[in-house]
Amino acid sequence: MMRPLKKIYFYKSLLLIMSILALLMLSCENRRYLKPSCTLPSGVDLEEALDHSRKDLGHLECETMFDSYFTRLIEVAKRDPDMENKRRFSEFLVWCADQGIVSKRQATNLYNRYFNVKFIALMGDYNNCSHTCPIRHTVIANMGKELADKERGLLKISADSAAYYQADHLLKETELVLEATCTACIARR
Repeated sequence: MMRPLKKIYFYKSLLLIMSILALLMLSCENRRYLKPSCTLPSGVDLEEALDHSRKDLGHLECETMFDSYFTRLIEVAKRDPDMENKRRFSEFLVWCADQGIVSKRQATNLYNRYFNVKFIALMGDYNNCSHTCPIRHTVIANMGKELADKERGLLKISADSAAYYQADHLLKETELVLEATCTACIARR
């Protein structure tokens, strides 16, 4: 038989555990999970669109729509051109990488594709005749597509015509160098 003191302690402990369970059940019952809407930003104010995108992309359910959000931000930024937009996009992409939405490499490549005069399509070892010459037309075509993105990023979004024309000039120089290199490679055979 239980002693009276142990019996009182047992009932107090049981009452405490039941109270805690009841509170937990009641608190869980009142909380509903609200699925985020994942709506793409709109309007003409880039800062508002970036804030909206950060809020939505902070939800796991919206992360898979990153490309759609980025494309929409590019469209919004074209209606709100400013030299500061390079910095705004840089900060946004760094935030996305820090949150694990994209990798650091993806963030860097996206920024460079739109806002840097250097071409990501040209990254790699293109000094080798056996590697470069067979794909030079593909490399130049990819650089042409990237120049169109640089036009959006540098010229239409950032209003940085000097940087855009520098990228355009770099593309033309690269075409000449690749043609000369491949001609020399063929002559050497």
